Amino acid sequence: MPVSVQELYELSAEYEGKHDPRKLDELGNVLTSLDPGDSIVITKSFLNMLNLANLAEEVQIAYRRRIKLKKGDFADENSAATESDIEETLKRLVVQLKKSPAEVFDALKNQTVDLVLTAHPTQSVRRSLLQKHGRIRNCLAQLYAKDITPDDKQELDEALQREIQAAFRTDEIRRTPPTPQDEMRAGMSYFHETIWKGVPKFLRRVDTALKNIGISERVPYNAPLIQFSSWMGGDRDGNPRVTPEVTRDVCLLARMMAANLYYSQIEDLMFELSMWRCNDELRERADEFHRSSKKDAAKHYIVPLTIKK
Repeated sequence: MPVSVQELYELSAEYEGKHDPRKLDELGNVLTSLDPGDSIVITKSFLNMLNLANLAEEVQIAYRRRIKLKKGDFADENSAATESDIEETLKRLVVQLKKSPAEVFDALKNQTVDLVLTAHPTQSVRRSLLQKHGRIRNCLAQLYAKDITPDDKQELDEALQREIQAAFRTDEIRRTPPTPQDEMRAGMSYFHETIWKGVPKFLRRVDTALKNIGISERVPYNAPLIQFSSWMGGDRDGNPRVTPEVTRDVCLLARMMAANLYYSQIEDLMFELSMWRCNDELRERADEFHRSSKKDAAKHYIVPLTIKK
């Protein structure tokens, strides 16, 4: 009789609770007796459970952080070491290490964190799964809302069930090796889903934290606190598929994706900045920019690049 996922889960949980070596031997015997088909189902089930546990933990940490901020202190002293934020760090520099706010501000605006994006066929998570995990995370976060109604909770529960079932039925393994262009698209999905909105939100929190220690000046826009680099499409160390032509294609692809992000943001600004009154200086600059954009409109096109070998 084939063993079920629930039985294996209960057996492993029993060993985790009692640390009985006999239970570990029993678990090992059951696992080694599985045929290849059952092994795949069992492995996939436990992998999905671990992913869901990680998502739930992320949402719980974010919830504890909000509770801490509302109370002005840590909700749980045991989690204080893992829940520090930028404001607490700056206050610690000023209060405990006796650094002046001006020193902190000068040091902050003269440093850069460079995050390098890379991709490996055996390590990258498929975009379809990333999007499903994002929707699951959003559903879990909405369940913490205080004004949630019974109907809202039922709809969120149903949405969670749909997303979890869809994630379970999604293949985690790529059946064809990704091209460097595919790796770039997968890497850019992080910008679409997280980085594009997350980094400005973080920078606004930095400005708020500086204001709370007595700095009224914002971090200059040309101070790159966070910047991004990429190996995707440019790593030629042992990868014969990365050629000069591939690097050119990947660079053009990244530029077009970035242009689309900026274009959508400009469209949003058109509705946000809907004021029709302005001073003469701003009106003159706007008219000048409008005339120059119409004059040079024909010049803005992509020219094929030629890379000499």
